[in-house]
Amino acid sequence: MDNFFKLALLGLMIIFLIIALHYINWLKPVENALIKVLGPGQEKIYSLVLDIKDFRTRWLIKRDWLQENEELRKKFEELRIDQSSLNSLKSENDLLKQELNFTQEREIKTVTAKIITGVSDSLSKSVIINKGFNDQVEDGLAVVAGPGVMVGKIYDVYADHSKVLLLTDNQSRVAATIQNLNKTTGLVEGQFGLSFAMTNIPQDQEVKNGDLIVTSGLEGKIPKDLLIAQVESVNEVESEIFKTALLTPIIPFDNLSYVLVILR
Repeated sequence: MDNFFKLALLGLMIIFLIIALHYINWLKPVENALIKVLGPGQEKIYSLVLDIKDFRTRWLIKRDWLQENEELRKKFEELRIDQSSLNSLKSENDLLKQELNFTQEREIKTVTAKIITGVSDSLSKSVIINKGFNDQVEDGLAVVAGPGVMVGKIYDVYADHSKVLLLTDNQSRVAATIQNLNKTTGLVEGQFGLSFAMTNIPQDQEVKNGDLIVTSGLEGKIPKDLLIAQVESVNEVESEIFKTALLTPIIPFDNLSYVLVILR
């Protein structure tokens, strides 16, 4: 215990002596020598510390920037989805307004149906709607969309849903009239689920690009003068009795959400 006390006392005396010698500048030559010897190493250590701090600062800034960029990207994606949904709802609302105007102008009885799902393969093109014979829907009725454009016919009916054969289906046939001077009649037939054409047009009948095609009214369950399509081009072969008009739809069939079934 005595030895420890002596060593501690000696240590304190040495410390006080060094402090005293420093203040009276007796240690200045030694301090200058140490600074010259250790100075370059201290500069490198200080520079290294600054580099580490600078690297950490840049890393933190980059991390914050990446986080902010990701948040902005997510917000932009949400806004884009919201805008897309808004545009879809607006288009759907415009279509429903057109269907309402069509019903009021024609003074016909209709039922509005929502498309549940679509059925499509290499040849057929049909959809299923949420109305059936509980809503007076029956086979052969015309199905229209927008401003009264015919898009298909009912062909299979159940209690609460029905199948609609779209005009592009390979099995679809609709009696039609060209709105030209002679009111030329023919058949609108589906083309492998992709498009449709008007066939059985007599060779002597004049058909021009842009002519409108409407229903002829020859089918008992389908009203007359429902708009179907527009003539895109005409295929003529002089040796044949009939010619064919390729048609372009008035409205896109792939974007349908709601349709009208024209009841009898």
